[in-house]
Amino acid sequence: MPIKLGVRELVEFTLRTGDLGSTSNSQNTALLGARIHRRLQKQRGENYQKEYYLDKHLTLNGEDYLLHGRADGVTLTEAAASIEEIKTSETVFDQLSDNTLTLYWGQVKLYAYLLMEKETDLDDVTLTLTYFQTNTETMTQTEQVITRQAAKDFFDQVIAEYVTWLKFRSDLRERRDPTIQQLTFPFDHYRPGQRELAVAVYKTILTSKRLFAEAPTGTGKTISTLFPTIKAIGERVIQRIFYLTAKQSTRTVAEEAITLMASQGLKLKSITLTAKDKIQFPEEADLQP
Repeated sequence: MPIKLGVRELVEFTLRTGDLGSTSNSQNTALLGARIHRRLQKQRGENYQKEYYLDKHLTLNGEDYLLHGRADGVTLTEAAASIEEIKTSETVFDQLSDNTLTLYWGQVKLYAYLLMEKETDLDDVTLTLTYFQTNTETMTQTEQVITRQAAKDFFDQVIAEYVTWLKFRSDLRERRDPTIQQLTFPFDHYRPGQRELAVAVYKTILTSKRLFAEAPTGTGKTISTLFPTIKAIGERVIQRIFYLTAKQSTRTVAEEAITLMASQGLKLKSITLTAKDKIQFPEEADLQP
């Protein structure tokens, strides 16, 4: 069974950039965007094929992948071929960031490559980016033509970047997993109820179920959940852990547990996410990076 990789996912992973500046979040919802897509698609010509499925099997870093996606619209005639990508947002088109436009065009360029792989007689494809500003119902359309060679060059560039990250990730796992397999419980003995909780957590992960547990203070709940979960990572049962806490004190305990296991040889990447307001000095609250 190949690993499924979406065109949009691939583009956003390899081409996304950014900075520390604040950005306003659009109130545009996926439901609203879908309604606008359908409305615009109904206005197109008779040769317009909406939600046109494209895919390609790939071998990346020794594993089988299925690159797939649905172009919003494809028009194929004897004279020409075109692909339309529809995007919706509240932002004025002229105020879209360069990276946002790069992601938009990157997605439709990959569709063009996949289409020309399927339709071998095509020499080029017209790309149309249709941008609909939801709060004013203003539509902006821009076009460019991409040749078969240019589409292949773009595809090769994106795939090369993605493979670099795949190799980086696999190298990390090769160094990490043996240390997890050799890891033992970081204390001399279990507290009452601690082993039972750890076993329950591990079995829950193996069976992909949910566990609701209540234990008194001092049981050692943090290490009893983190330790078996990390062991499951070493066996490739899961890929990552999200450990959510409601208090800073319990967050600190989790960080200390990771540090303790690292001192015993564990090689595991961890990161703590903190709200911006919590790490700013009061006098910096209104400053932009």
